[in-house]
Amino acid sequence: MSVCKDCGREIDWMQTAEGRYIPVDPEPEFVIEGDGDENFYTEEEGVLTGRLARPEEVQTREDKINTPLGFVPHWRTCPCRGDYRRKGEEKRGKS
Repeated sequence: MSVCKDCGREIDWMQTAEGRYIPVDPEPEFVIEGDGDENFYTEEEGVLTGRLARPEEVQTREDKINTPLGFVPHWRTCPCRGDYRRKGEEKRGKS
């Protein structure tokens, strides 16, 4: 387990189909596929596109079995996410 250098929270790393590694939050979340445009990552299926499931959507054992789990990219939950930038972009406030 690693730690985010910006916020200090624990993170894991997942490898994408392209071979790149992305930081993810360590606990998987239930995902409602096709009902949203957020990406979630899994080891088995690659990328899931959808939205986080609301608690009332996964209450029964059957719901939990049939609803996929995905890992949230850490940059979506990091409190320092405004500080992220792509390679080549300048830091905010600098010319």
